[in-house]
Amino acid sequence: MSSPVYILGINSNIHQSAAVLIKDGVLVAGAEEERFTRVKYDKRFPESAIEYCLKTAGITLADVQYAGFYWQPWKGLLKRVWWLFRYFPRSLQMLSGAKEGRWSLEVLCEHFSIPFKLRKRGFKGTFHFVDHHMAHAASAFFVSPYERAAIFTTDFCGEDCTTMLAVGTGNTIRPLARSFLPHSLGLFYAALTQFLGYKINADEYRVMGLAPYGTKKYTSIFSSMVKFVQGKIVVDNSWFDYHLGGERVYSKKWIQALGVPCADENSVESGEYKHHAASGQGVLDSVFVDIGTWLQKHTQEKNLCMAGGVALNSVSNGKLKRAGVFENIWVQPASYDPGCALGVCFYIWHHTLQKPRSFVMEHAYWGPEYSHEQMKAAAEAHGLEVRTCEDIEKVTATFLSEGKVVGWYQGRMEWGPRALGNRSILADPRREEMKEVVNRKIKFREPYRPFAPAVLEEDAAVYFDIEGTSPYMTMVCPVKKEKQNAIPAVTHIDGSARIQTVSKATNPRFWKLINAFKEITGESVVMNTSFNVKGEPIVCTPEEAVRCFLNTEMDYLILGTLLCSRKQKTI
Repeated sequence: MSSPVYILGINSNIHQSAAVLIKDGVLVAGAEEERFTRVKYDKRFPESAIEYCLKTAGITLADVQYAGFYWQPWKGLLKRVWWLFRYFPRSLQMLSGAKEGRWSLEVLCEHFSIPFKLRKRGFKGTFHFVDHHMAHAASAFFVSPYERAAIFTTDFCGEDCTTMLAVGTGNTIRPLARSFLPHSLGLFYAALTQFLGYKINADEYRVMGLAPYGTKKYTSIFSSMVKFVQGKIVVDNSWFDYHLGGERVYSKKWIQALGVPCADENSVESGEYKHHAASGQGVLDSVFVDIGTWLQKHTQEKNLCMAGGVALNSVSNGKLKRAGVFENIWVQPASYDPGCALGVCFYIWHHTLQKPRSFVMEHAYWGPEYSHEQMKAAAEAHGLEVRTCEDIEKVTATFLSEGKVVGWYQGRMEWGPRALGNRSILADPRREEMKEVVNRKIKFREPYRPFAPAVLEEDAAVYFDIEGTSPYMTMVCPVKKEKQNAIPAVTHIDGSARIQTVSKATNPRFWKLINAFKEITGESVVMNTSFNVKGEPIVCTPEEAVRCFLNTEMDYLILGTLLCSRKQKTI
């Protein structure tokens, strides 16, 4: 019998670092480095994530035959050199990597050093540098349930590509059209994010949350910035300063047309900023539909696979879905750069090694898991009252129905940015005040931020205008008018929600909890948000869950089958 083939995928140096391991074309483990280091958006070499993946498989780096990195660092250099000379001396800022370090000499050297770092740690196999957008495409298509599909990847930029439109068949991906810097949807949305006082490549989801509070009064201005024309993203570069390498993405022209940028994110709800958010989001929605229409016309496929940082814009995804261009849309749950580690693995397996497909990603639970004993020890070490409950799902559902906020911790940690029922904070969606309570007392964040409804998969159509499923919170859809008053805590101001459909097959315990809540209240929806506070990664270990619980005003903590609460003070 031949030995198994292990492939390790890595991303680091630019955004969140991550590592993924597959065995004979089947996913074994995947996690982001920040979950182990507790450094938000940690982009250092993913030492801990790699260690976790190897430990899960019971192997060492010496057992890994192939490894790959999500970037071909030699690509795009000529364009940067041209920009350097054309805009000299302002362009010198590029060399220092003032903007996210994407093209700094230091980062390019770090990219080239990845195989040497692996070999220093024992890797003896073959190493591959994989094209960034091909890694995105592979992460979306090769683990999807479709044998054939159109593919749409979009982000700020890869090496120099910003958007790729392709078609996938079996174990092949054939690009149809690419867009290149500065023509980027991610650049457009990053400029909007930064103008609103938020951090680019981190806070774009806050723009989505703000947009429904405004009107689209600036649509004509934003429409002049970016368009989709004959398979290409076309950006009017006069609106942006990205090519100069400085900290500011938008240009003086932007300020002249739209006013002074927001200096304090806490005041973004006032004035015109909410209208800027609404208008910019609306333009992105329209471009998504235009891209989808073009792609379907040129592929004639009924299925669409999506990845890339901008593909996590659940509002635009929902608009594209409701446009009816494709019958099915599958968005990889870690669509942003960490997901490229997944794509690298499957690109090597299917494209390089020409292996047939045999794996479908049916869930996102690929991170670490901890034992009952470890969870109990963490709770008792911090003086919590602990008792085992065999019917913990029903107990938790009862707490929620009584207006309690519960930290829910079980099983393997989620892969990607969303908590999907294993590292979640839960509350009653029927109570409108829960939105303010959780934002103010638990998450310590802006009051306008919405929360996701987790709904039984079989009941999704009762509450939401959606066809099919949305297991990864990658789609925003309308809440049916007759149900908006029933679940006000998860219904956004515009009557929409970013939903998670929960399957009994893929997460039986979370399904059982929601079903118990349904038996008590008649509603098969709970309010779900990630188990963390503002500025921190989602909790990974039981110890982190306990600390987060103690530092907030959550009422109860559930660790597996353990009911944990603060000890009552005695007089």
